[in-house]
Amino acid sequence: MLLAIDTATRNASIALYRDGVLAELTWRSRDNHTVETMQQIAHLLALVGATKNDLRALGVALGPGSFTGLRVGMSIAKGLAFGRQIPVLAIPTLDGVAHAHAHQTLPIWAILEAGRGRYIVARYTVARGAIKRASDYGLTNAAGVADLIGATQGERNARALVCGDVDAPLAEGLTARFGARVVLASPAHQARRASFLAELAWARFQRGEADDASSLAPMYLSQAI
Repeated sequence: MLLAIDTATRNASIALYRDGVLAELTWRSRDNHTVETMQQIAHLLALVGATKNDLRALGVALGPGSFTGLRVGMSIAKGLAFGRQIPVLAIPTLDGVAHAHAHQTLPIWAILEAGRGRYIVARYTVARGAIKRASDYGLTNAAGVADLIGATQGERNARALVCGDVDAPLAEGLTARFGARVVLASPAHQARRASFLAELAWARFQRGEADDASSLAPMYLSQAI
């Protein structure tokens, strides 16, 4: 059984996975990631009648994301990995966001909130149900997100799906500029769910992969484009 932990932003999520989702909890953190996440992990394990001894692997959001959130998630995952002597598998945060939409064929722009009206963004392509990152990570404002989409997709022919932390200012700006050419994921589909991160981590675990827990560190993004 694999435990996936995503505390990359205030939107936190954890999931238990074994050839499918066993249980999942997603919530808006009150800026107390450490206490909340440990409590929720205990609750999640109790829901399926399991303990930490039943864990065989850990999946964790690698980043980008907030400094504190990523550090907490990584610390918990590494602590459990060392304590149980089980592998840890880090997954880029936006990979999990994009993977939730791998069933469709539009290019995907995955978004994370970065505070002060800024967003972390990356473009993904989809082929045969698998996502692939097709751009560098960007840190920009709502107008910058629209500029990236227009420049990459073509201003007149832009067709893309935008998902993740799409708040009202960003949604309004994209709709005003692109109309129906850019599809915004519904609020329920925007939620960053650890089950998708777990699915990616589980696939790596099944291939016998693992990251070096002693040297693993969060990936931060601080420079705007």
